[in-house]
Parts: sequence; C-alpha cells; structure tokens
Amino acid sequence: MAQRYYYSIASGSSGNCGLYMAEGTAILIDLGVSLRKITTALAALGLGMDDLSAVLLTHEHIDHVKGLPMFLKKCGAPVFATRGTAEALAEKEPFCAGRLHVFDSGARFRVRGVGVTSFATPHDAAESVGYILEHGGSRFGYLTDLGFVPRDGAALMRGCETVVLESNHDPYMLQVGPYPYPLKMRVAGPAGHLSNPDCAVFAADLVKNGTRTIILAHLSEKNNMPALALQQTRAALRGLPPCKVIVAPRACMEQMVTLGEEEAACSLSG
Repeated sequence: MAQRYYYSIASGSSGNCGLYMAEGTAILIDLGVSLRKITTALAALGLGMDDLSAVLLTHEHIDHVKGLPMFLKKCGAPVFATRGTAEALAEKEPFCAGRLHVFDSGARFRVRGVGVTSFATPHDAAESVGYILEHGGSRFGYLTDLGFVPRDGAALMRGCETVVLESNHDPYMLQVGPYPYPLKMRVAGPAGHLSNPDCAVFAADLVKNGTRTIILAHLSEKNNMPALALQQTRAALRGLPPCKVIVAPRACMEQMVTLGEEEAACSLSG
C-alpha cells in the first residue's frame, strides 16, 4: 500500500470525510458521517481508530461534524478546530467545550511529521477554513465549502501537487432545481458553495502552477452530476500540462489517490 495517499470516505451535501496518510501519520479531514462508516472505511485500508493521528475540522455544519460526538467518546486522537468553529459547536453540544484543540484561522501547526497550514474561507459558518498539508516536500490542498476562492487561499493552494476542490453545483441545475428560492440564493452567493464554472477557472490556475491531480468534491446530489463537473473542469484544462481529474463519490472511493512522486490512483489491495 502507498505510504502517502488521500482517500475520500464521503463527499457531498449529506456528509464529508477524507483521510490523508503520510508515512504513518493518519489525519481525517471532517467527520460528516457516522463513526461506524468511518471505522468500516478505515478497516478497508487496514487501519483502526487507534491509528489516527488527528482530525481537522473545516467548520461546524452537520455534514462535516455528524460523527464528532461519538468520535470524542470513542477515540483519543486530537480534534483541531478554529476558535469560531469550536464555540459554535459548544453552543449546540456543550460536551464539546474543552475537548477540541483550538486555533485561529491562518494558524500553522504540526501533526507529527505533517505541517498543517489553515486559511479562512468565505462560507456561512462561524470560522470556516481550508487546509494545506505538507510532508516530505509534497503539498496537498483541501478547499471546499466556499462561495468564491479567496485571494490568500488561492496563493497558498498554488504549488500543491494534489488538490481536493469543491465543484458543488451546476448553475442552471440549481436555478431550475427543487430548492426554495432563499436556499438557491444562499448556495450561489458569496458565502455559499463553489459552482462548476468557478471551480474550473481555479483548477486551470492550479494546473498552471504545478497541480497534477484534482479531486472534485462536495458535489450536490440535486444540483449537479459528476459528468457535468468533470466536463467543465477538463475543458478548462485543455492545452495545459497533464492533470488527472477525478470526482470524489458520495460514498467511499474505489481507489486511493497516492501523493507525491508516485502520484496516481491505486487499488485498496495495493
């Protein structure tokens, strides 16, 4: 099995959770599904809850923290959250107070051998963030749940070999879809979610600056289709250096994505 890889456990409006692995340092990004689903996914990779080094939360919305209460009860790995996220969670779930490792957006810290850089994202949450994870000269970026790509975040993401990037909705599908008007405005607004066209524009910027694998994430079940998201981004990358583009499914990935020099997709059997 690859020593460095990313594996999406869940991606979409109903739940989000991914695993970043770097030579024994196992970091979950978000806990938006049940602990049972997370445990099952880890087992498929030959891992258990005791193998986890840390959890990084992006923000407090339920599709990113659904499994947090049970995780805090069953697992001892530290859970990192911004001050705003921690305070919002403590208001809803008092038991979270004092249980989280709190930082301010923009902070840098380390989880064992992995350097973590956080940066603020424009989303209707208390203090949402994206992340850059660095290990052995390889840089990995995670950027979902944002109405637009902020300048500071874009600068940090450039140079990441692998990027998980939101491609939430097709604007036309959102316009004619079943959501009530206020929710449509929220999703399409500057504190909502990144559309396929906006994702594609930023993907081209990333590829021009060294990105070689893009994982499209957080696709809306009602306002998008994987084929549409792929088509939009791949069209924007024509004529640019080679870049592998894949969609993170709502359930577990069939393959992990290896990181760094051996960047490629490989089966769970290794």
